[in-house]
Amino acid sequence: MGIIIAVVFVLAMGIGAQAASEPRNLYWGCQGEDVAALQTQLNSLDFNCGKVDGIFGPKTYAAVVALQKSCGLAADGIVGPQTRNAIANLLTKSSSPLPILYQGCRGDKVAELQNKLKAAGFDCGPVDGIFGPKTHAAVVALQKACNIKVDGIVGPQTWEALSKPIPKPPAESGTPSRGNSVPKYTKVLNMVATAYCPCNKCNYPYGGQPSYIGLPLGHGIVAVDPNVIPLRTRLYIEGYGEAIAADTGGAIKGNRIDLCFPDHQSALNFGIKNVKVYILE
Repeated sequence: MGIIIAVVFVLAMGIGAQAASEPRNLYWGCQGEDVAALQTQLNSLDFNCGKVDGIFGPKTYAAVVALQKSCGLAADGIVGPQTRNAIANLLTKSSSPLPILYQGCRGDKVAELQNKLKAAGFDCGPVDGIFGPKTHAAVVALQKACNIKVDGIVGPQTWEALSKPIPKPPAESGTPSRGNSVPKYTKVLNMVATAYCPCNKCNYPYGGQPSYIGLPLGHGIVAVDPNVIPLRTRLYIEGYGEAIAADTGGAIKGNRIDLCFPDHQSALNFGIKNVKVYILE
């Protein structure tokens, strides 16, 4: 009996040693040197988690979630085998001159991004090297216009889109008559139209919320620059139909308008177009 107990004890010790050799999963609340190592890796990859203090808090959690989203992983904020492998793969490519950028990043590469967005006609505010809400909104607008994944994260696909000419909208058709097709109007504006839908991707970080004036998102709700078109103005939009100016957006400045569609694919199919916007009586 004593021999059997000794054998079981040795086996248990061996299993315990093997388990101890496996990296533990890291998540909100964990502390230790392995958390500090994770934070160092995240910061080196431009997923800013703040001070390297060995404490897995809200900033580290947000950086892990952003990394998981950029890699197409489940965004649960838990650093397990898949996330560790993704970090390792990114570290091998960290010498790339085009890092992954997201809201909260700062530095010269963010300023480079902002310059490219402005050159492409997407207003991201001042070129200050800070990836804030306006830069995020401009990135989302660019992604919509180029029919690429709309997540507000600047990865290889978005950098590639910025390196190419933005898709040109089709030539404008003639102005419709004031007959049956267009209701009575007082003014016509030539505008650049993009598209969105009520999903969380299109409305980050305001997913699930109504429009600026409180109307639920859906077909007929459009975002405008209130300095160009006052909110609550009734509109007719060429190729879209009647609408109401009910929302705003960080990238919607000047003669730009964002049209709400009932689903994400419809918004992607619309892309970016030049349209005539009729201010209705």
